[in-house]
Amino acid sequence: MTPSFPCLAAVFVLTLSTSNLSACSFRPLYGGEAFTQLPGLKITRDQTRVDYLIENALQDFLGAGRSPYHLYLDSKSRSRSLGLSEKGIARQYVFEIRTQYRLENTQGDILLQGDVFEETLYDSGPDPYIQISGESAAETQTAEAVAERLVRKIAVTLRKSEAGLLQP
Repeated sequence: MTPSFPCLAAVFVLTLSTSNLSACSFRPLYGGEAFTQLPGLKITRDQTRVDYLIENALQDFLGAGRSPYHLYLDSKSRSRSLGLSEKGIARQYVFEIRTQYRLENTQGDILLQGDVFEETLYDSGPDPYIQISGESAAETQTAEAVAERLVRKIAVTLRKSEAGLLQP
């Protein structure tokens, strides 16, 4: 069976469009000289479970290495009820993490600072184990979302720095 003309045309157009990306100086966000120096990013954090989970997720995203950058984290977290059932029992909760961060280079210059907020919804049941298990899973999921957002913000900042678009 031979491929149809529309199929071949689609492949040709796709190939042509992707080859033109390099001609227009397209560069992926997670590339470039500065981003390759992020593996092994030194992280200073508090000694809470949430901070540990964020650090772990960052290390998973970035990998091992020796980085000239230092990231300072200060996280606050809480779990709160979204309301009560008709029997007066909380069944749905939201887990929130707000992290203030600061990225510095080896000279101590602040390259990026700000805060990140993420939240995850989870359900609870009558058994205390279900509450603990749900909150623990929500902590992990929210910490991973915070880490992913931090990596994106850092990648954008480093890309802008490479392009000379950041003001000193």
